[in-house]
Formats: sequence, C-alpha cells, structure tokens
Amino acid sequence: MTFSVGFPLAFAAGFLSFLSPCVLPLVPVYLSYISGSSLAEGATSGRWRVFSQALAFVAGFSLVFIVVFGLPATLLGQGLQRYSIWIARLGGMVLILFGLHTMEIVKLPVLNVTRRLDVGRGLRPGHMRSALLGTTLAASWTPCIGPLLGTVLTLAFSEPARGVLLLSVYAAGLALPFLLTAALATQAIAWLKRIQRYMRVIKIASGLLMAGVGVLLVSGRFSVLNAYFASITPEWLLL
Repeated sequence: MTFSVGFPLAFAAGFLSFLSPCVLPLVPVYLSYISGSSLAEGATSGRWRVFSQALAFVAGFSLVFIVVFGLPATLLGQGLQRYSIWIARLGGMVLILFGLHTMEIVKLPVLNVTRRLDVGRGLRPGHMRSALLGTTLAASWTPCIGPLLGTVLTLAFSEPARGVLLLSVYAAGLALPFLLTAALATQAIAWLKRIQRYMRVIKIASGLLMAGVGVLLVSGRFSVLNAYFASITPEWLLL
C-alpha cells in the first residue's frame, strides 16, 4: 500500500477534534471522573492511576471510531468503488460547507448540538467504566466533531482500502494529546487553559482544513497530491 496524504490529514483532524469546544474544556473533568481523583495530585501513584484509566478511555472511543465508522466506510466504499469519483466530489462539496460552518461564515444548527449522556453511575471507578465512558462519549461528541470526523470519513470513502487505517490514525490524533495531558497532569491542564484563549484560531484552522480537503476532492486534485507525496517519500516509509 502506497503513502496517502490522507494519513497526516486524518491525524490533524483528530488533533483538532481534541481542541474542539466540546472536548478541550472538559478534558480535566473526564480525567478526574475516570480516575476518581483530582488532577491536582502530584504523587507518582496518582499520575499513574490517571494515565492507566486514560488508556482505557481512549481505547473505548478509538474502538467506536474504527469499528462503527471505519469498517462501514471501508465496506461501503469498496462496494461503491465504481462511483468513487462522484462520491469524492459530493463529499468534497459537503466538506466545503462544513468548513464554512466551522469558520462561522454560514450556520448549520444541526452541527451545534452536543448530546450529554449519563454513563457509569453505579459503577465504581475502574478500567471497565473508563472504557465504557469512552465508547459512549464518542457518540456524544459526534455532532460537535462531526465536520472533522466527516472529513476523514470522506477520505475513507474515496480510498476504501485505507478506510480502517484512516480512522485509526484519526483516533490516534485525538488520543495522543489526551494521554499526554493525563501523563503531565496539572502542568498540561495549565497549558490547556492557555490554549482555550485561541479557540477562534483553532476553529479557523479546522475550517480551512475541511474546506481545503473539500476543494481538492471536488477538483480531482487529491489524487494528484497523493501521487506527488508518494513520489518524494522514501521507500522505507511507504506502507
């Protein structure tokens, strides 16, 4: 399998999902809830408890993105391979609309909804509860991070052979900063508070990513970009 520019784009989409308004401000709350302790604890044992629970949490939401979204995109994409050009163009137009919405140039009220699900009540803090919370929150985040997730799904439909891998890379982009926050605890929380000041910039960057991918897909230039990056990528990096 050759290199695809979709991989770094999928990772960027995952990272920007972490920085989204429905995820970033609540990261300390999620970490405190799944670990059953405050992130203010500075002891090594406290940090390890937070990090181990965070691993279960990200495993839960990664499973949802890969199995619930990645597998269907791969199977449907392969079945509709003959229409891939039109799927890419239609998906590209939707992504341009998503990008304009994210930059607040147009308004799509349906994308401003966040489901709040009450999960884990009655369960003691533990890895099973953390994983369950992760799988459930993946669904509750979907309306908010939907445009960025939709970007990766569109790429998956355009490249069905890489569908599961693209969603895996997306999940990694969302999981990595979450785990880094859990590992660094209070220090990372201070950084997150500073980052929230630049939420408008993050929204613009997210919108530009979506709109840019959309333009490439509509114009048919995405495959050209893939070919270019494949030509300059060392052979040992090719998948």
